[in-house]
Amino acid sequence: MLLYLVAIGVTVWILQTVLGLWQFKKFSNHIKYLRSFGRVAIGRARGRFLAGVIILLVIDNYCRIIKGEIMEGRTVFADFKEFNILNGLTLFELSDELCKSLKLPLQQSIAVISAKQDYENYQIMQNNSVQND
Repeated sequence: MLLYLVAIGVTVWILQTVLGLWQFKKFSNHIKYLRSFGRVAIGRARGRFLAGVIILLVIDNYCRIIKGEIMEGRTVFADFKEFNILNGLTLFELSDELCKSLKLPLQQSIAVISAKQDYENYQIMQNNSVQND
């Protein structure tokens, strides 16, 4: 009986690993596709009790959002869908107040702000790198 439970546990662990790698590969390929349109800001909101959210915002040279996509879900089978509500705005315009005025759910708002903050942190890091050279 114990051997049977260990076999089930190992099988589930292997399946989880394979599906996680599959999801990561799918995500990576999608990022490559979106980078053909411009730079991509990535925001995420982890979900324990709520579904997790990943938002991809494609921006032009002026940080204007030209395309958005969102992935919401609890499983590895979640897929990206269009998220065009922010199109035309600049990345630096994004705020909690804007998200509330657009009536975005909490997880989506967290992911949008995360994309903005991560991009700002990336820019600071790039500027520091250039100054140190």
